[in-house]
Formats: sequence, structure tokens, C-alpha cells
Amino acid sequence: MRTFLRILLSLLAGVLSFTVMRWGLYSAMSVDFRMNPVQTILYCALAILCFPLFVIIRLLRKPEWWMWIAACAYLAVYSALDWRSCAAMGICGSVAGTVWQTLKTHSVLAFFGAAIASSAAMVLPDGSPKR
Repeated sequence: MRTFLRILLSLLAGVLSFTVMRWGLYSAMSVDFRMNPVQTILYCALAILCFPLFVIIRLLRKPEWWMWIAACAYLAVYSALDWRSCAAMGICGSVAGTVWQTLKTHSVLAFFGAAIASSAAMVLPDGSPKR
């Protein structure tokens, strides 16, 4: 049962990270890089690297916190871009409100979902319990 759950969580993490990578590729093809080029490149690059990072963590058994760092960096960069956009239009409430709104977007939720599922899969022990 644990092995099945571990495989299921790994599969979920893989699907979510692949979805984030697809979103990053779509964003890279459709976004205007002239406004805030460094933040925009980071926004696209972090999303694109989500699936390769998942694969590297799985295959090379690297520490799981790399996925968490990437997810937090993605949230920070995305929030900064959102803050600049809403500040330019004059509709921002607060920084915390902007971060909260950004946290509720599909790509950020998928990134954190991939990190959670991947971490949960790594925590589960291999094999069946000994009797």
C-alpha cells in the first residue's frame, strides 16, 4: 500500500510539475520581455525548470527542499510582477494582499502542489511494513 501511495504521489507531482512547465513555455512565447525583463525572464525560467527539477530530484535523489526553494522563488517573482502591474493601474491594496492573490493562481498552486506531493512521496518508506 505504501509503495502504491508513493508511486501515486510521485505521479501527481510529475503531472503538476509538467503542467507548470507547460505554463512557463506558454508564458515565454506570449509575454512581453521589454517591461521588467529580469523579473519576466525569472518568472518564465522558474516555471520552465519545474519539471526538469522534479526529474533531477527523483533520478539523482537530491534533497527535496530544492523544489520548495524554486516554488517560493516563483511566488516571490510572480508577486513582484503582479505588484508592478496593479501599482501601475493604481488598484493595489497591500503587498500581502497581492501575494495572497498570486498564491491563489493556478500555476503557483500547481508548483506548490508538486512540491508537497514530491515531499510526501519521499517521506513514505519503501516496501511493506515488517511483521
